[in-house]
Amino acid sequence: MLKLDYYGQNDSLPHAQPDVILTGDPGTDQPVLAAAGYLGGRVMALKVSAVSGRGVVIVPCDAATQVPFGFLLNGPGEFAGAIGPSGSKRAPIVRALPQFTVDSQAFDANATFTEGTYIYCGGTNASNIGLLTDNAHKGTNSPAIGISTHAWTASEPWVGVASLL
Repeated sequence: MLKLDYYGQNDSLPHAQPDVILTGDPGTDQPVLAAAGYLGGRVMALKVSAVSGRGVVIVPCDAATQVPFGFLLNGPGEFAGAIGPSGSKRAPIVRALPQFTVDSQAFDANATFTEGTYIYCGGTNASNIGLLTDNAHKGTNSPAIGISTHAWTASEPWVGVASLL
């Protein structure tokens, strides 16, 4: 989940579609999107889809080989704001310096977040691709993508981010 405090700029251009095939059945699409890493707050990158005719799509960013593009606003679901059959089948991205909080589906629990320090995109292993992380766990090509405004704790399990994207 991503909760915006300062909205930045939403980007839902034609390339802002997930690189998975949506059937129109929420019972099928939601698990496929979740398994592929399309969860709210995750860091996304642009790439040309391997599916012919699909063009440029968004994928969870592997910052070892990709450049972070923006943050996924919504995850899978059945309502109009979600990626899925009732929604636009697009995956809205937020950029242009938003400020927000994310829950555990979007940050690396192995990372150490400290207020006022840089946040990076994961990509050192398959388990942190697309996740917000610290310098020790970042992908080799990840620039700083944000500044921590809140470090998660057991009683407050969320990370605050002032985006640099």
